[in-house]
Amino acid sequence: MTARAKIKSLMSHPGQVAILGGGVSGVAAQKLLESQGQCCTLYSEEGNIFDETVAQNCSLVVVSPGFVPTHSWIQIAKKAKKACLSEVDLGLMFSSADEIVAVTGTNGKTSLTGILTHISNHLQVPALSLGNIGVALCDAVSGEQDQGKLIFHETSSFQCLHTNFFEPDSAIWINFAPDHLDYHRTTQEYFNSKLKLIHSCKNPNRVYLGTSVFQYAQKFGIPMNPLFRKIVPIVPSEVPSEVSSFHRTHPQLENLAFAFAWFSDRGFSKKEIVSGLDGYQPEPYRLQKVAMINEVSFWNDSKSTNLASVVSACESFTQKVIWIGGGKNKGQEVGEFTSTLFPYLEKAYLIGQTAGEIFQHLVRKGVEAEICSSLKEAVFRAFENAQKLSHILFSPGFASFDMFKNYSDRGNSFNSLVFDLKIASQATTK
Repeated sequence: MTARAKIKSLMSHPGQVAILGGGVSGVAAQKLLESQGQCCTLYSEEGNIFDETVAQNCSLVVVSPGFVPTHSWIQIAKKAKKACLSEVDLGLMFSSADEIVAVTGTNGKTSLTGILTHISNHLQVPALSLGNIGVALCDAVSGEQDQGKLIFHETSSFQCLHTNFFEPDSAIWINFAPDHLDYHRTTQEYFNSKLKLIHSCKNPNRVYLGTSVFQYAQKFGIPMNPLFRKIVPIVPSEVPSEVSSFHRTHPQLENLAFAFAWFSDRGFSKKEIVSGLDGYQPEPYRLQKVAMINEVSFWNDSKSTNLASVVSACESFTQKVIWIGGGKNKGQEVGEFTSTLFPYLEKAYLIGQTAGEIFQHLVRKGVEAEICSSLKEAVFRAFENAQKLSHILFSPGFASFDMFKNYSDRGNSFNSLVFDLKIASQATTK
């Protein structure tokens, strides 16, 4: 029985569909179900409460990715023996897309999803970016935007964990590093959530994996299908001269390799793929150069929320950086974080919940560091102590929720502070 047939069978059971979570995924699922004439109710901790009585009387449960597997509502649903599926599963049921490509990874998946979509549209293959990138699959399906399209679906580990019927036509797993350990109990559990996605792919020949994925599979003793494709990052010297500088930085060389591999397998030449990169606008707050003030460069990498992303950003520079970092810990071991990072650092200015602990470890490693009460103080102190030709890198390495609404709010704040600093600097030199 196909995944669509299984979901259809589940939805034929008596009772309403219960949707857990009122975020983007939950609201999108509700919209799609209602457009199909299906009775459903949205349950959130701020509104309707999901309990044993509701569970007994519903047909199935759609779980939003924000719910950890141990959440009491999920346990209630399982006790009532109700099938749980994700918004992605539900979207698949009604989708009329030509092809769905799942894109996952610890870092870079938003960028790669956008790059693949941009190239595809340039090559006259209509495509959409959906999923964790900001637009739910169910939203596109209910609006019939997916018809006849190639869908590149950014799929987070949270979505993977709750997805039981999603069968992508192709799957890309860029890289792997420890992350989200406040949600997943262990690094291997986090790995297994993404492993689940590639094993559900319809064709193992169309599974593309980064080198770090194979390394962690070996570490965990997990055999990988020999049909899976191993994608090695491109070295800078192999990048065609026409490609912009953005794609030549360390984080993007990995993504570029996947783009070449995926489109080459579909018969496009390297020249066509390179032409498809033209005009691509990188996502904000991913190693974005903000300004240069008195020969000091400011870089915004606010999207960075783990060690691997900070290291990747640091490796884009030929010299040590002045680092601004810190935030809310998602379960990373701070000692390991600083032990890996300190060789890249000239100085460090630390903010947020983890500032004190990072400070202690860095000082022991001989790195000059300061704890700052705000991002504003960190930016001004970093500039005040920077030498000419220095790079000030804002790559937090931790979540934003202790001080900001999200990484975008954090990134906006950094840009504003740098622009204010530039205006003040220009005023003093007149």
